[in-house]
Amino acid sequence: MRSVATAILFLLALCVTVPGAAAPPVSFELVTDSGFSVTGSQRWIDAMKDLDQSGLRIRSGRPGDETKVVNRGTEASPSYHVVGILMANNQLALPYGKFSLNDRAGIAKWIEKLQDDGIDGLNKTKAAFGLTSDEIVEFDKQLSTPIDFNTKGIRAGDIARKIVKSLPMETSVTATARRAFAQNETVLDELNGLSAGTALAATLRPLGLVLSPEKPRGGKVRLVISDVREVEESWPVGWPPQAEPRRAAPKLYEYLTVGIQETALSEAIEAIQNLVKTPFLFDHNGLAREQIDVTKVNVSFPKKRVQYLRVLNQVLFQAKLKSELRLDEAGKPFLWISPRRG
Repeated sequence: MRSVATAILFLLALCVTVPGAAAPPVSFELVTDSGFSVTGSQRWIDAMKDLDQSGLRIRSGRPGDETKVVNRGTEASPSYHVVGILMANNQLALPYGKFSLNDRAGIAKWIEKLQDDGIDGLNKTKAAFGLTSDEIVEFDKQLSTPIDFNTKGIRAGDIARKIVKSLPMETSVTATARRAFAQNETVLDELNGLSAGTALAATLRPLGLVLSPEKPRGGKVRLVISDVREVEESWPVGWPPQAEPRRAAPKLYEYLTVGIQETALSEAIEAIQNLVKTPFLFDHNGLAREQIDVTKVNVSFPKKRVQYLRVLNQVLFQAKLKSELRLDEAGKPFLWISPRRG
């Protein structure tokens, strides 16, 4: 049995918490356009004085003035200088944005986006997790390398730590997640050969934990392991195929002659899995919630020539289960087996 000291050392090794970097400073140079009210400058100064900016000056416009953002710092430590135009209609024009005098919230969001995503990020819309599409794609790519070690029956915390250490990104583990790892639960599925993202998500799920990407202000995207109740969005265990399922996993649609008579569902599933050479992952949370034990449910199937997937779905149906084809981050197919609802 692990000693308390060993458990503490493990948790410290797993939890690599990286504090968010300070937000880059942003200074403003506002240029008054022809026709702009001579009394309007002070109102804009008052409107922007409490925003997250390091300096503000207003001057008269000159030929060739245009909105722009310049990084006066370095790539590692940026310092942004923004040139905006105060237009005759009393609106503020900034790169990729126009704001009224009363839209302080909109200007604040513009500043935050510049600080978070840099100059190139100003014209990019956010996708899931508050990240840009490019950031989501890069995060997915970093999770796509397959793991090359066995997982079934191994302590979940040890598997999670091994996967995390292989990832080329910073990782943070919440206090609630650390307590869950201390329960010494083991991984119930064999995840060897699946991508790091899918393997990690499947390892965490039975513990009530999830992974998600997070981008601290001024920092890089990192991976966060947390309790499912601590986040609004979480990274799934695999993704639905974009192409027709038959093309993604053709072996599942091959034919065989088979007959099953009063056999434990667990044995039938294992036999089919060995034949199709496709990983089967289980929604263990759902099975526990519905009190379904695949070792205690007997299933039958009349002898006939039929597709592998049809046989599997028929025997799963008898236990109120279903299968769903998913792909890991590297595009490898697997079947997700979960309770059938309704």
